[in-house]
Formats: sequence, structure tokens, C-alpha cells
Amino acid sequence: MSRLRRGFATLALLTAVAGCAVPQSKERDDLAKPATTLAAAEQVLIRYNLVREQVDRAADPSALRDIEGGHLLEIDQGLLFLRRELGLSAAPLRLDTSGDILAGSFDQYPLWFAAFTRLVGEKERVAAVFTRATSTSRWSMTEAPRLAGSTTVPGVATDSEGLAVTYDVAGAQWSDGEPTGLRATPQQLVDRYARLLQQPRSRWRDDFVKDSFLVQMRELRAEQPSVDVQFSQTWKAEQVEHVVKLSDGGALVFATLVRTDRYQVQPGHSIDFTGLEASAYFSDPLKSEATLRYTHQVLLMVPGRGRPLVIGQHGGLVDATGS
Repeated sequence: MSRLRRGFATLALLTAVAGCAVPQSKERDDLAKPATTLAAAEQVLIRYNLVREQVDRAADPSALRDIEGGHLLEIDQGLLFLRRELGLSAAPLRLDTSGDILAGSFDQYPLWFAAFTRLVGEKERVAAVFTRATSTSRWSMTEAPRLAGSTTVPGVATDSEGLAVTYDVAGAQWSDGEPTGLRATPQQLVDRYARLLQQPRSRWRDDFVKDSFLVQMRELRAEQPSVDVQFSQTWKAEQVEHVVKLSDGGALVFATLVRTDRYQVQPGHSIDFTGLEASAYFSDPLKSEATLRYTHQVLLMVPGRGRPLVIGQHGGLVDATGS
């Protein structure tokens, strides 16, 4: 019988060297409007905290739909499911409402802004993206990579009104009308990073810093069983939607990566997930195969000069099947 050796290990927090404060938003009079005001953003954070406290105390994944969406909802519902099934306890997640708000200017929905703030009672910080699909819908947190407490956000570029310059995905340019000046589009950079995760000897291996996330993922892969089990792993980058321009011409890219781990068990043998998150899905050893799907949200820093690196991440097991 093969047994996976990794226990309930939270990924080590990522570290980076950086910069200066995040700009505040203010009103504008032209057609394009700021995504939010400081006062409105604070109310969004307060509401998130109120609902999230109720969700955490009840360990009810379904209630997260009131405040989260997209891949973040999938991640956090998965984590709450693991807590409930495995009898784990955790203090309610709470955001510091006095964090820095980064908001750009938009002339149509969806709108979005980012809050860079502390997690109350924790050492790490979070870079939380909130989106609003229509004028009548509520703000929903859709991305939330975690940063080590010592990591500060690099200086961001602002327009003439002091608002953050964001990336127009459709037009492939910055919101101030300038071309990106990056060596590749944000989507291409994230696709290459995913390829590097899957193939350490990829042609892109020298284009990225060997950051903490890369190291952690390779260590996890190296710990997978190799006797009586055939293991394979794939990575896929989802569509990039939220990018902020840095003052040095670089970018902060919010990205989602989907990782799939597959185990093919040799005839006459089995694989045991006891002591691991997957045991919430499998009560007995498996004799045929298993597929585990993880979702990771990362914050990729692309310097104006230098190689990109991941400076924050949040993710977990979101689904598992096997027999």
C-alpha cells in the first residue's frame, strides 16, 4: 500500500521586497467613474466581515455565495468542507477595514477594486479583489492571494486624477492609453508560469524568478508516491482579468492556476490518503485511481526591469474523485 507522506501543511508564506503605499480613489466628473470611493469600499469590507464571521462559525460553505464568487468561492468552500469533514477548527477570517484601497476608473460594468489589508489576528496580509457585475448587484470578493506580513505592494502607477492605472484586457493596453511595454501580455506571462510549474525544464525557466511558490509546488510533487502508483500532474492558467500597472512600467497580475494530480494504482495495490486533506473525500484506501483538483490564486509581480515572481498565493483542494 502506498501512503502519501504530507500532512496538513499550510504552504509557507511568500516573501518579496517592495515599495510604497497604494493610492486612494476620489470622484471624477467625466464619463468614466472610479470603481468605488473610500467610504463605499470600507462598507464593502465591513459587510464581508459580518457575513464571513457567520459563515466561519457555522462552517456553512453555501452561505459564502453572499460575499464571494468565481474561483475564490470554490477555494473557500473547499476549505470549509475540509474543516467540517475533518473536524478542524479555525478562528473566523476578518479583514482590517483600514487597509489601502486601489481603485481604477471604468466606463462600464463590471467594476472592480483591490483592498490590500491585514488579516486581523494573523501575520499575513491579503490582496483582495472585489467585483461588481451590475449597478444593482452587490460587491463580491473574487480573488484573495495572501502575502507574508513583511511583503509590501510595489508602487503603482496613477493617472492624472490619482486613480490606479489598470489593464484593458480587450484593448490590450493600459487604461491611460499607453501600450503595456511588457515583454508579453499578462495572459501570456501567466500561461508561461503555468507551463513552468508543469515542466521544470520548460523553455521559460530562465524568464521567472525561482520564487517560494515554485519551490513549494516542486517539493510537494517530489513527495508523491512512486512505488506501485503512477503519478502525473497538470497545470492550467485561467483567464486573467485584473491587472494593475506599476510605477516602474511593470504590472501586478492577479491570476488563477488550476492544478490536477492524478494517481493510477497498479493492479493488486492501493493508495491511502489517511492524514491528508483528501481523506475528507476518501474514507478507505483506493485500489484503482484518484484525481485531486486544486485551485491556486496568485499575485504575480512583473517588474519593469527584471524577472516576474509570485509574491502571494491562496488555494486548496476543491474536488477529489477515485475508486
